[in-house]
Amino acid sequence: MKSLARASTAFIGAALALLIASPQLSRRATLAQSATTAQSAKRPAKPYTMQLLYTGPDGQAYVKTIHAAARPNGVVDLLPTSGIEIHRTPPGFSIGWHLERRRQYLITLSGRGEIGIAGGKTIILTPGSILLVENTTGKGHQTRTLGNKPWVTLWIPLKDQSPSPSP
Repeated sequence: MKSLARASTAFIGAALALLIASPQLSRRATLAQSATTAQSAKRPAKPYTMQLLYTGPDGQAYVKTIHAAARPNGVVDLLPTSGIEIHRTPPGFSIGWHLERRRQYLITLSGRGEIGIAGGKTIILTPGSILLVENTTGKGHQTRTLGNKPWVTLWIPLKDQSPSPSP
């Protein structure tokens, strides 16, 4: 019985010590987290890389890599948008030369897709790929799903549908 009382007393003592020390421990953890956040805020945030699908002066579709600058917290301000759609394109889907009806972001969530452009070149879109689609005039581009899984994408139309100048 005495050993049980000693164990209970020791447990209660340890719990009290932890409760007394916890505000100090919590404050230290908060300070350490603040210091880490402040250090990362001093470093410039890495820009996001995406592809731009556009129509060249010759009416052909081209793709170029663009970089979207990030704020110090890592957030990128994209062009204003007007909504969002989720598309599930089945395996085996393929469409010949066509234009997009609007300017939009296309973000691949899962699966893989391929865009065919001028000169027989292709780009492969994999999960995490961001494509800014501005190919609304000219010959257009080709699109197909790769592999045996659906290609799931977000289509995010831009608010401003004015044609942008060729890069």
